[in-house]
Amino acid sequence: MQTPFGEVPERHIGRLSMAEIHENLTLSRVTRRSILKAGVIGAGAIAAAPVLWQRPGFAAVPPAGRHLVYGADPQRSMTVSWSTAEPVQNAVVDVGLDTNYGTTLAADTRAVVGTPTVYHHVPIAGLQHGTTYHYRVRHNGGASVDETFRTAPSAIAPFTFTAFGDQGVSDGAAETTQTVAAANPAFHFHVGDLCYAFRTGTGNPLKPAPPIDVLVPILTDQSVWDSWLEIVSPQAARAPWMTTVGNHEMEYGYGELGYDAYLSRFVLPGNGASASTYSFRYANAGFIALDGNDVSYELSANRGYTGGDQDAWLKETLTAMRADPTLDFIVVGYHNCSYCTNVVHASDAGPRERWGALFDQFSVDVVINGHNHCYERTHPIRGGKLTRKAPSGSTISPAVEGTTYITAGGGGQAAYQLALYPASYVTVAGGIRVPELAPWSATRYLNLSLIAVDVAPPDSGGVATMTIRALRAGGAEIERITLRR
Repeated sequence: MQTPFGEVPERHIGRLSMAEIHENLTLSRVTRRSILKAGVIGAGAIAAAPVLWQRPGFAAVPPAGRHLVYGADPQRSMTVSWSTAEPVQNAVVDVGLDTNYGTTLAADTRAVVGTPTVYHHVPIAGLQHGTTYHYRVRHNGGASVDETFRTAPSAIAPFTFTAFGDQGVSDGAAETTQTVAAANPAFHFHVGDLCYAFRTGTGNPLKPAPPIDVLVPILTDQSVWDSWLEIVSPQAARAPWMTTVGNHEMEYGYGELGYDAYLSRFVLPGNGASASTYSFRYANAGFIALDGNDVSYELSANRGYTGGDQDAWLKETLTAMRADPTLDFIVVGYHNCSYCTNVVHASDAGPRERWGALFDQFSVDVVINGHNHCYERTHPIRGGKLTRKAPSGSTISPAVEGTTYITAGGGGQAAYQLALYPASYVTVAGGIRVPELAPWSATRYLNLSLIAVDVAPPDSGGVATMTIRALRAGGAEIERITLRR
């Protein structure tokens, strides 16, 4: 059915299975190139799946876990998602310029094996740029309160975004979410390890990983996803949460990549090299979400699954972004750390080798990683080496001085409170940890934290700025730097 907002999707669900791996254990190697290269879940599993059972009548089932995600064009598209504790009838979103709404769109409903909860998604197209919309979600027996979202502006205007990874379900996770809300961002960029649904695994994170391709089928607890969505929903229902996959999104048994449980809960923009990658633009900044599991030397489970497609897409996307004279900054996010001195995971040579030269070639301004549960910032780096020292308060010119790498893994999971600086190690091919010095490390904060980034358009002199503020959970400032274009 066509509406002023686009075509109403049909309702369908995906068949998934259940199990998991621990963070330092890897899935047994299987053939992965036949799947998830075209932005679909389970290589057609959803399209072939049966329609969700519709029970007679209805009971009171409140909506939960509301969250927003931009479509490929944040000026004109938004996906509204939510969950219900059991199947419901007639799940829809009402949307419009005021509380009269005026347009009702049917939901695409998905189920996940291992939980009775079902997840509803409504992609909304044909929106107007820079506009506030009212929406509510409802179904037979339940409805949410009115909420609003705002599309991206067409003109270059100041905005703020926040970012962290490694959140989990805890008081700390709630505190970092509240800190995000206090920053009032246009959107939040989550760089992986969202909820830790398979935290039941045991093991010492300081102990080296076992041999590559060890299979350890540890069951997940899919209800943890719902607990996490309830923590983030008060903020994610108002501003999009743009997420990337971490190693904890690889849940063994949920599709060949382990991503099916994650992709049943998040509808991503769908314009990347695979279902887990995408890009979007907001004002004068371009954002690229990469899948670090494809290139990691530390964790082998999904290494190489795109067959080089992600690298080619990254180069094409960077080329297009740098060719746009109205786009000043490029931000890249992925989970695995290219540069970090934290004792638990330190650095991974995989993304360094595969993507570092591209970041140099196209003058990427900032790379945001997670994985290590801490905050760390590098001096500007080019060719794998620092170009100059940039202490807190510095102004950096990425076009001539290189890329700043930030570990923002303090999102709420237990902090890793030991750094090896000035020495460190990097995991190379074969999972081998090689000692190295770390003169590139500028600042380290070993507790819960996040970053808030204030982006300004060019001033009268044609200079645009991006001010990166590192914040403790609760909002106290750790440091700040400014990137200048």
